[in-house]
Amino acid sequence: MTLDFDVVVIGAGIAGMTSSLYLKRAGFKVAIIESSAPGGQINKTNSIENYPGFLKIDGPSLAFNVFSQIKDVNYKYGNVLKIIDEKDYKIIKTDKEEIKCKGIIIATGRKNRELGLENEKKLLNKGISYCCICDGFLYKDKEVAIYGNNNHTIEEALYLSKICKKVYLITKLEYNNESLIIKNNEITKINEIDNKISSIELDNNEKIEISGLFIVDGYEPHTEFIDFISKENNYILVDNKMKTSIDYIYACGDVIKKDFYQISIAVGEASTSALNLIKDLNL
Repeated sequence: MTLDFDVVVIGAGIAGMTSSLYLKRAGFKVAIIESSAPGGQINKTNSIENYPGFLKIDGPSLAFNVFSQIKDVNYKYGNVLKIIDEKDYKIIKTDKEEIKCKGIIIATGRKNRELGLENEKKLLNKGISYCCICDGFLYKDKEVAIYGNNNHTIEEALYLSKICKKVYLITKLEYNNESLIIKNNEITKINEIDNKISSIELDNNEKIEISGLFIVDGYEPHTEFIDFISKENNYILVDNKMKTSIDYIYACGDVIKKDFYQISIAVGEASTSALNLIKDLNL
């Protein structure tokens, strides 16, 4: 049977693009599948100062630089729905097509943790955002709320306080700051008018009128399409070669279970996964 590609990389974040670069340079026919723009989460990073070779660079610029190195890799837009492990090849089913290949590198990273409220997805980009750096300027001199329970939430709230008229911080954290209005509650309802967010309701029945809601409550791995690879808390388990529990399927970046989630670490894992898969396929 003729395969569509030697290797398919799922995810075009920094890890996926790095894996693709190594695979392409090794002479493999490679495709990379991504549901949005190349770069993943680093596109939401305003300033990176701990990546070797750059005193300071913004996330989108770093993503563009890496993408420029893989322009000859076949870039496919789509959402992966399922991976099927056949005896001699793999099948990747997306919402657009089926792709057959010999090996796979999963580099889908993590996605923003959602509130899980009824109209949350409907109001995305209509008052709801998961990225303060991306969308904060849209709410200049307006009243907004931000929800989350980690240090990053605090950092983003302070960022918004320099742009917005009023910032409500909805959190379980014990924190005090005069530039923020802090509510130690949970959001129970999101209200809308004319298909745009109008207010939120808290578990103490308080209603807060806002123009925007930023949800910054951490991440969860993007692995819902994987049902036969070993995972822990939905993070993919790999060995020191970045190999999963299935032959010819590797994983790297923030989608795997590990201790630290840093760009430089993801790049190293991506290189490791690609080099070891190259070795496997050349045997």
